[in-house]
Amino acid sequence: MTDRLDSPDDYLKRYPRICAHIIAESLGYATPTTAARILKDAKEGRENGCEWIASCYRCNPRPAVERAIRLRAHHRGYMAEYRTALAIVRRQLDSGESPLFASWF
Repeated sequence: MTDRLDSPDDYLKRYPRICAHIIAESLGYATPTTAARILKDAKEGRENGCEWIASCYRCNPRPAVERAIRLRAHHRGYMAEYRTALAIVRRQLDSGESPLFASWF
């Protein structure tokens, strides 16, 4: 039996590394909660209203998630550092502290 994933927090807890790659792919635009919501909407086949998804992917989060996973080996360097994104995700999971607007600020 698998646990149901009902909320973005459930997705963040279950898939922290994928959420970190989504943050890196967004160049830090997505917060951990936003990344989890993007992943949830992609899995459920729903549109996502995040400005990054809306403007780059016409509200379809699935291509963004696929790209984040496919290009995960390239998430290094300025504004796309996976290790930094994962640290931000882990900080939110451990302490509940989350960036308000974007992950890198």
